[in-house]
Amino acid sequence: MSLSNIRKLIRESNKITILTGAGMSTESGISDFRSPGGVWSKYKTVTIQEFISNREKRIYYWKYKSETIPSMLKAKPNDAHFAIGKLDRQGKLFWLLTQNIDGLHEKGGVDKKRIIRLHGTNREAICLSCKRVFDIKPVLERIDRGEVEPKCEVCGGLLKPNTVSFGQSLNPEHLVIAEKASRECDLFMALGTSLQVYPANSFVDVAYSNGKPIIIINRDPTPYDDFAKYRLSESLAKILPMSVNG
Repeated sequence: MSLSNIRKLIRESNKITILTGAGMSTESGISDFRSPGGVWSKYKTVTIQEFISNREKRIYYWKYKSETIPSMLKAKPNDAHFAIGKLDRQGKLFWLLTQNIDGLHEKGGVDKKRIIRLHGTNREAICLSCKRVFDIKPVLERIDRGEVEPKCEVCGGLLKPNTVSFGQSLNPEHLVIAEKASRECDLFMALGTSLQVYPANSFVDVAYSNGKPIIIINRDPTPYDDFAKYRLSESLAKILPMSVNG
């Protein structure tokens, strides 16, 4: 298929909804979770129930996070992030739905008001009791100083990275917005996502059932490839700027 066709489709669209996954950030040096060598092949998962009820699990979880978050905080957006930022500046981006927890879309120039962080962010910690949100860096510094189980300095509640853990429900308001974004867009793009995880993959169904053209760019095949008007396997950092700048 011709890249010019994708350029034309993007150029003619004014309400683009984009869904992004881990493949968006691999070229920024952030490994994904599910592939061999990914995070989950090195660390055991901890469910939200285990985190709340088991101190040893909390200590393990924070140790794992303290070993993995710093490199994520140092990561830089790649050209694919900047390409989406350009779409936002052009007024073409309707909503950005991301499964990523690295915060690189904001650093790539996308207005945070247009971003639905389906799985939360590693850049924040949240108190499970009072629900206050804190920058993650001071919390990690406390761990570096020997605090193995950081607590909220306001109410003493359990602190946890502000991400969605196994067994934890996604924000229902986010799901309503994401469904609306998929239904009312004039182009739906799935970038760097295997489309294996519900409910994120359901938004492709919503767009398709409402007759929206779909572009899928991902290294490996996805279960939704037949839904796509255009399907590419190229590097996002290479192909997306070429698609947006056409």
